[in-house]
Amino acid sequence: MNALIPLLPALHTLEPLGLSPTAVQTWSASANPERAGRLARYLEAEFRALAGAYAGSVDHAYLRSDAFRANVVQAVRAAEVAESEAKLRFIARALAGCLLNFPPPALDKFQTLRIIGELSDRETQVFVGLFELLDPMNPFEDRIPVGTSATVVGLTRQEFAAALLGLGQLGVLVREDAGWKLTALARQVATLCRIGGEEL
Repeated sequence: MNALIPLLPALHTLEPLGLSPTAVQTWSASANPERAGRLARYLEAEFRALAGAYAGSVDHAYLRSDAFRANVVQAVRAAEVAESEAKLRFIARALAGCLLNFPPPALDKFQTLRIIGELSDRETQVFVGLFELLDPMNPFEDRIPVGTSATVVGLTRQEFAAALLGLGQLGVLVREDAGWKLTALARQVATLCRIGGEEL
């Protein structure tokens, strides 16, 4: 079965922004249709919100491109291994973010969605939480001290530390001096998902 069929109602919400309904009918992907259906609920909400709040920032050329189709397939495949509804929402938000024009430097949307798909539930929770731990006076400093007693709500310090190591393996954090630093890849994820001061 074509796993993109459950996404059709969500994709049809993009027609006013320029997505061709006939082109969408030809798209296909092999994946779990039940997971795709769960992702579709979040995608529809994200697409509707985007069409309302960010309609003027939509990249219409991208919306009609093969790159968008490839990113939809990527999102469906990432949904297959999502551990929770929160992760499905994160994937949906990222795919919706792909539709927006962002100022330079240009995002590598395929790379960013690949990293988002590989994040565990805990790593996703910690990644989002890191932006609350940044210095509010200089949030783009991107440093988290290693000796900090900070954690993310619901996690022990050991669980938090293990998630930081996992984020490091994925290339979104690097050890620097006596702490951790968000990488350019982390900023790509944050920009696409519109977190941590990365709103348009």
